[in-house]
Amino acid sequence: MSGLKDLRYKEPTPIQEKCIPLILENKDVIGAAQTGTGKTGAFVIPILQKILNNKTGQTQALILSPTRELAQQIEEQIFALGYHTGITSATVTGGSDYGTQVKAIRAGVDILVATPGRLIDQMNVLNIDFEHLNYLVLDEADRMLDMGFLPDVMKIVKQLPTDRQTMLFSATMGKEIQEVVDQVMKEDPAEVEIEVSKPADSVDQQVYFVHPKKKLALFEQLFDEKKYTSAIIFTATKRGTDQLERMLKKRNVKAVSMHGDRDQDERNEALRMFKNKTHPVMVATDVLSRGIDIDDVSLIVNFDVPNNPEDYIHRIGRTGRYDKEGTAITFVSNKEKKYFYAIKKVVGDQLSIKDFPSDKEEKKKKKPQKKSSTDNKEKRNKKTPQKTKRPSRPKREKKETSKQSSHTNGQQKSSNRSQKSQKNKRLKKENNSGNNEHQSGRSGRRPNIPNHLVEQEEDIFQPEIVEKAVARNRHALKPAKGIWGLIKSFFPKF
Repeated sequence: MSGLKDLRYKEPTPIQEKCIPLILENKDVIGAAQTGTGKTGAFVIPILQKILNNKTGQTQALILSPTRELAQQIEEQIFALGYHTGITSATVTGGSDYGTQVKAIRAGVDILVATPGRLIDQMNVLNIDFEHLNYLVLDEADRMLDMGFLPDVMKIVKQLPTDRQTMLFSATMGKEIQEVVDQVMKEDPAEVEIEVSKPADSVDQQVYFVHPKKKLALFEQLFDEKKYTSAIIFTATKRGTDQLERMLKKRNVKAVSMHGDRDQDERNEALRMFKNKTHPVMVATDVLSRGIDIDDVSLIVNFDVPNNPEDYIHRIGRTGRYDKEGTAITFVSNKEKKYFYAIKKVVGDQLSIKDFPSDKEEKKKKKPQKKSSTDNKEKRNKKTPQKTKRPSRPKREKKETSKQSSHTNGQQKSSNRSQKSQKNKRLKKENNSGNNEHQSGRSGRRPNIPNHLVEQEEDIFQPEIVEKAVARNRHALKPAKGIWGLIKSFFPKF
C-alpha cells in the first residue's frame, strides 16, 4: 500500500510480523506485547487490506478502545494508511459532537472506532446495523477491564454477528482476559506473545526514594541537570497534574496538561501542542499511558508510583520506542513502597536506585566543615596553655598556706588587742573630758580597721564596745564550713 510508504514503514515490528499473516488468513488472534511495539499497525494494516479487497459500503470493522485519545490515534493511523484507498472511518467517543457521530454511523463508514460507554449510548438511541460487520478488535483489553468496561463490552458483543473474525490485543494476559477470550472468540485462536510485562531494554529506569513534600524540588533539580527534548510526567491525581503544570510555567517551561476533567477540545489541543513540540512537557494522569503513539519522548517521570506493574510498564513505554533510547524516572515515597516492590518483582534488575542529588552536595559541604572545626579545636588547645600557666593544684596550696598564715596572725592580733584594752583602761582614767567629742564621733560608726593599722596606731582611742564589734566582724568573715557550720548557725554568737 502507498500509505506504508507515506509513513515510511520499512520493516515490520515483531508483533506485526507474526500477527499480520494470521489475520490475513482469517484466524482469530490474541496478541500480547508491551506498549510501543506497533500493536496498532498489527491489526490496522491487515484490516485495511481485507476491506480494500471486498468493499460493501457498510460498516465492516469495529475497534473498541478504553480511552478517547487511543481511539483518536487509531482513527488517525487508519486515515494515514488508507488515505489513497478511499476507506472511510469515524470515532464514537465521549466529549465529541453527538450529532456528527450519528451522521457517521448512519452513513455506514467502513471502520468504526469507539469507546464502549459512548457506543452503548448511541446504540440506545439509534438502531445501529452491524449485520455486515466482519471484524471486531478489542484493543488494550486489560485496560478496559481495569476501567470497568467489561459489562459494556459484552453487551456490544451480543449485538454483533457470530460469524466474524475477532482480534484481542493486550499488554498482559490474566485470568480475566482469558474469560473474555472464551466468550468472544472461536475455539483455538492463534496466540502471539512477545515479551509480555517487560519494558524495553532501551529504557534507562531510575528510582529515587524521596519524601512526598520534596518531590517537586527533586523534579526541578533533575530537569535542570539534564536537558530533554520532550518529557511526560505522570501523576496519580488531577490536582497534582494542575500543580505541576503551574510550577513548570513559573519556571518558564512550556508545559501542557491532560486529565479527565478537561473537555475533549482541550485534550486534543494539549496533545497537538505536545506532538508538534511547541510545548515539550506534558503533565498527565493515566489517560495518556495507553497506546498514545508520540515520537521521540526522551523522558518519562512517574511523579506518583502507579498502583500495579502493568500501568508502570505502559507509562514508561511512552519512551524508548522502536529501539530508541529513553529515560524513565520514578519517585517513591514511604507509602508507595508496596507498589514499588510489586513493580520490582516484574521488572527485576532493570531498575537502578539513585541517590538524592542534594544529599551528595550536603556531603561535599560537610567534609570541609569537619576539617575547619578540628583546626579550630587545635587553635584553641594551642592558646589555652599560654593563658593558664599556673596549674590548679598550686593554687589550692597557696590558699591553704594563706589560711594558716591568717590563723597565726589572728592569734598574735588577739594578744595585741588584750594589751591595748589594758592601755585603753588606763587612758580612760587619765583623759575623762578631753576625748569625749572624739569618742562620740566614732561611736556612731562601725569601723572596720585593717590589721596593719591596728598594729601601728596604738594610740588610737577605741571604746570596749567598738573593739568587741570589730572582733566579731573579723570572725564573721570566716564562717565555719560543712555540717559544723550549719550546726553553729543555730546558736547565738557570744
